[in-house]
Amino acid sequence: MPQSNPPPDRFQREIDDIIRIAERRLEHQSFGYRMRKSTRRLSGAIGGVSLRLPSAEAMGGIGLALLMVAWLLSLVALLVPLALFLQPWALGFGLLLLVLAIVKSVMRGRGGAGSGGGGTRMWRGERVSYGSPYGQSFLSRIRRMLRGR
Repeated sequence: MPQSNPPPDRFQREIDDIIRIAERRLEHQSFGYRMRKSTRRLSGAIGGVSLRLPSAEAMGGIGLALLMVAWLLSLVALLVPLALFLQPWALGFGLLLLVLAIVKSVMRGRGGAGSGGGGTRMWRGERVSYGSPYGQSFLSRIRRMLRGR
């Protein structure tokens, strides 16, 4: 009679894989890893001219901060004459950064196969799909109904 349970070393390999993936995620979240990554980016930018935009979240935060500065400058515009000159610039750059952040976020997509996420995901030599196991999503069903299919 064939044994239906996998051998214990297979379980151990699977546990080791899960632990290794979890440790790698923790390493990527650590402060030291981020510092190494940022210094590599800085050295690359110094070596050659690099015009990479920051992440969508950072651009949105900076844009909101500039909008807040523009609002504060409009409050003190009567007291400080320089505020009348700086306020429209802060407002313009804030709006520009917010629009760029939204566009970059929409263009980035969700990161699945075929979009900007880096191709197919593999685990232990097999393709992994992060889609819903229950079929289509609610939005795709609505789109299909509106198209008449």
